[in-house]
Amino acid sequence: MKLFFVFLLSIQFLNAQTWTSAELAASNTCESATYLSSLEKEVIKYLNLARLYPKKYALIELNDQDKTTTYYKSLIKTLNSMSPVSAISPDKKSYESAKCLSNEQSKSGETGHVRKSCGSCFFGECCSYGMFSGSGIVAQLLVDNGVPSLGHREICLSYAFSKVGVSCNTHKVYSHCCVLDFN
Repeated sequence: MKLFFVFLLSIQFLNAQTWTSAELAASNTCESATYLSSLEKEVIKYLNLARLYPKKYALIELNDQDKTTTYYKSLIKTLNSMSPVSAISPDKKSYESAKCLSNEQSKSGETGHVRKSCGSCFFGECCSYGMFSGSGIVAQLLVDNGVPSLGHREICLSYAFSKVGVSCNTHKVYSHCCVLDFN
């Protein structure tokens, strides 16, 4: 009976894991970026949680995902085998670039990376559609379901990028869109 009780406590502990205040503080690189909305700041925070604490991110944040897909399974493998990557910081110039595309797509209902009247000043770009929370946007980009190259995942977790601009907007077709431009 004692062994069963210890087992139950172990299961509850694993399911109850949360982020520490120190981890949340380390991931909050955008607190002073007054040009970002609370949702845009949340995207950066969750992106940093995945970068700084990949194994713990997989344990805490991916519980609601469809665990049977090949993309999900490969993400878990990636997060559990990767070394932490430094936190990414907000960048106003990258934000302006992301904002231009999110504004275009908000009005047109289009998707993808084609810019009609926007210039670009980034080296990596990710676009999310249909998600309305920072955690959902980052999880969607990391799982990268249906994208054989896993380009969004690679960009989000790359040590090559230290700055990001995030712009979230409404979307005619998917209700929400979010553009992340990395430098």
